[in-house]
Amino acid sequence: MKMIMIQIQKYTRENKPKQEEFSRNRYSVIYTLKGQYQHVGCSSQEEAQQVLGSLMTDGNRIPVGIYDSGTDSFEWEIIGQYFHSQDPISNQQERLQEIVTIAQVLRRRDASWQPGYLQKPSFFA
Repeated sequence: MKMIMIQIQKYTRENKPKQEEFSRNRYSVIYTLKGQYQHVGCSSQEEAQQVLGSLMTDGNRIPVGIYDSGTDSFEWEIIGQYFHSQDPISNQQERLQEIVTIAQVLRRRDASWQPGYLQKPSFFA
């Protein structure tokens, strides 16, 4: 029932239904592994927070934050947020734009593997 209400709200707000891709994987948890940016697609903010929390205890992966494709915004993980806030405003904006671009590229790359569905990669791949 909740899913039906969400689809109705999206339809009335924009006068057309959203693609399922956005509801299933609206959020991307960004992290680094061996110096390379990676991401995990999540369907809700809560799920993204849980994935981000699990990355905090992973010795190999370094959590960066959560990208929201619905609002095109990024939320730094807590330690990163502290260091990010210490930088001058111009550096903050530049770094934020850089990480948003990285998130968008990762999402496009993975969406191209299976059009219409952004898969959740395995943590142990």
